Amino acid sequence: MAACTQLKVTHLIVGATMNARPTTPVPVITGMGHYFPSTRLTNQFYEGLDIGTSAMWIEERVGILERRTVLALEDVTKLRRGETTLAELRQHGRILPIGEMCREPWAMAKNRTGDFYADPNVVIAGTSVPDWDIPANACSIAATLGLETTAFDVNSACSSFVVDLHVARGLLGNGQATDVAIFNAERYSTRVNFSDRASSVLFGDGAAATLVSTRPGAKGLAVRDTVVISSPAGNQHVKLPDGDFFSQNGAAVQKFAVTKTVAVTQEIMQRQNLKPSDITYFVAHQANYRMLMSAVEKLGFSPEKHLCNVQHYGNQGGAGAPNVLSMNWDKYKVGDLIAVAVVGSGLTWAGALLEVV
Repeated sequence: MAACTQLKVTHLIVGATMNARPTTPVPVITGMGHYFPSTRLTNQFYEGLDIGTSAMWIEERVGILERRTVLALEDVTKLRRGETTLAELRQHGRILPIGEMCREPWAMAKNRTGDFYADPNVVIAGTSVPDWDIPANACSIAATLGLETTAFDVNSACSSFVVDLHVARGLLGNGQATDVAIFNAERYSTRVNFSDRASSVLFGDGAAATLVSTRPGAKGLAVRDTVVISSPAGNQHVKLPDGDFFSQNGAAVQKFAVTKTVAVTQEIMQRQNLKPSDITYFVAHQANYRMLMSAVEKLGFSPEKHLCNVQHYGNQGGAGAPNVLSMNWDKYKVGDLIAVAVVGSGLTWAGALLEVV
């Protein structure tokens, strides 16, 4: 990781300070929705997989108690024992497609938007575990949901939500769209090695839907600022090779996740002349609970400002941060400021500042 931090990184920044008069329409997140499969992977279940771990070890190490999976528990056990393969499970229709995962969060997002809803001009999807190499998964999601519109994928691993929001903001800001739908659906449980206790205990599945609009009268979460930063020299630290299992350089990634979560949050606050006391809520990539608490402490946020769900849903990849935002939708009040920070493979880290309007 030291070699990565010494190299020049690339910034993509869209936005102006909150005190400056905006020259382009401010996009507003008008509705969000979340979804988790019903099957729970508890720490006690992992004890029974005979991978050299215990419920106490998992909780102490990463602070995760359980996570969700699109797989049946019997299929997880068979994968662990080598009695089935992912290809066989797909062939027999035992893996929920991404489009179907997006039905529930999409209905929730539309319901929250209410009478303001309009069919999106653009659908953007970001997922690390797609159904297809081609077509774009955004197209298959749109087809499942009955949306006939421009659709394409923007995948940046666990950073996908803010990167997708960043791209949507550009399209909305230059008038190429008035309404954009973003989908982040992840099924990491289908691509982890269940004999590897270091990585398999981290991940859960979930899906999020986000509606963003620049039409007059939009209410919700105004996207005041976004920033995306990458250091491609670290691209091999977090990998999901074609046809293989997820792997990562654990020690390097843990340090990277904490350091860059803190750094990108501080950058967003500095750009907007804000202090930690000005931030109402903080939402980060749901990597693991211990990492999150370290970042919160370093940022100087009080515990009540920290919103998370990783303890009960695990690391949901790009779906983690938007799912947290959606789960807390009803508690936001006009004027609240929400700082969002995500980190992911690439290596990429990104931040956003949202204001409730």
